[in-house]
Amino acid sequence: MPVLPRWIASTLAVCSGLILPLSFAPTHWWLLAILTVMTLYGLIQQATPRQALWLGWLFGLGYFGIGVHWVYFSLHLFGAAIAPLAALLTLVFVLVMTVFPALSCWLWARFRLADASLRNALLFASIWVLSELLRGKLMDGFPWILIGYSQTSGPLGDFAPLVGVYGISFLVVLLATMLLVVLAGSWKQRAGAITSISAVALVAWVAGTLSFSAPAGDPLTVRLVQANIAQEMKFSPERLNHALKLYASMTSQDGLKDVDLVVWPETAIPTYFDRVESAMSPFIASMEARGVDVLSGGFQRDGDDVYNAVRQLGGERAVYRKRHLVPFGEYMPLRFVLDFAARFIDIPMSDLAAGRGPYVPIKLQGTSVGVSICYEDVYGEEMRALLPESQMMVNVSNDAWFGDSAAPRQHEQKARMRAREFARPLVRVTNTGISSAMDFKGNILGRIEHDTQGILDVQIQPRSGMTPYARTGNWPVFILALILCLGIAWARRLRA
Repeated sequence: MPVLPRWIASTLAVCSGLILPLSFAPTHWWLLAILTVMTLYGLIQQATPRQALWLGWLFGLGYFGIGVHWVYFSLHLFGAAIAPLAALLTLVFVLVMTVFPALSCWLWARFRLADASLRNALLFASIWVLSELLRGKLMDGFPWILIGYSQTSGPLGDFAPLVGVYGISFLVVLLATMLLVVLAGSWKQRAGAITSISAVALVAWVAGTLSFSAPAGDPLTVRLVQANIAQEMKFSPERLNHALKLYASMTSQDGLKDVDLVVWPETAIPTYFDRVESAMSPFIASMEARGVDVLSGGFQRDGDDVYNAVRQLGGERAVYRKRHLVPFGEYMPLRFVLDFAARFIDIPMSDLAAGRGPYVPIKLQGTSVGVSICYEDVYGEEMRALLPESQMMVNVSNDAWFGDSAAPRQHEQKARMRAREFARPLVRVTNTGISSAMDFKGNILGRIEHDTQGILDVQIQPRSGMTPYARTGNWPVFILALILCLGIAWARRLRA
């Protein structure tokens, strides 16, 4: 391929990164993920390792600068950080994220094979997915806007129950690199690339026809309650009684005929559960008399520890405690660097404890319900603990922290991917939106939009069964990518 002037290559790299987030929610232009990665891969073909590092960094700057811009709103609008400090912290966070695409490009340029387009394509896809796996683990992990999420509504999304979102990331990057081989490789290389692309397309079609779970029991009618209480008023002690009455009235709105389960969002009860037990006892008694289960988010205290939790109101009073706390909401990432800023940010970052112990689904209406809170549904590997017992999944969240940005839409997109990975219906209820219900294929059954007060009744069919991804997690993708990297590096050494 021709060598472009540095300024043109740099411009193309940063523009490709800026365009890539359009492949995620809310636009869902999934093809852009393949085209932008193909552009980056083309730019580094003739680059030295140092040049590839620079181009990968520019790509990441656009990618994460747009993709996670909502961190600023979290810090400034709801964390009370002054605008310059919020902007600085967001920039630092974005710069940390740029390390991953930059390092991927540098490693590829360092270990690529001469005149071996197909193996180089495999090498780049392997390095990329390993960098994403590292990003999902390092410093408690930040697996947001992984390339694979771009395909939630795309054809490669059918691979979700087979290989999960990381496996889809591998396939997206592989298709992008193979497409470049088709455009710029030799006839022999083009034939190999076309064969590979055709094989992926065939498997995707077959995967789309398969069902890895089966109906289990009778359908449930689930009511989602989105009260749309403004974040600045949510934790006001003076507003506590108002919030409780609002949720109670919305729960009973239009009657409860045929409703089996009501779900309130994360911290719908913005205090300790035991503090409002007596005040809510008439409401709880009325729900029990009607045979309706209610799940609500709130806080549970145990000694000196305070947990973000979900509790069954009435019945067995079953409780789930949040295990994975959210960065910039419940703790400060990179705190060893940014501890100086904590005094200027009014977000409770160290008050909450993480839940521990074996996961036990909550039994409601004879159905085993796997519960997660907020950011936890971003971690597919961890949500495997919900299976095989859970027959449906419920996620409660408070995405008000992120304002009317792309984050609530991106969060819903990740929930859809979890539904596809585990072949389970999933209900997610948030304070200010977006609340939605989806079937085991990730199709939206109903939605309450952002900044809207309302209820939604949906019929959910519980399911049982284990997908290949639920059985194996990310290990097959990790092992395959590692073997490919080591094998190609060994081949390079033999050639040398």
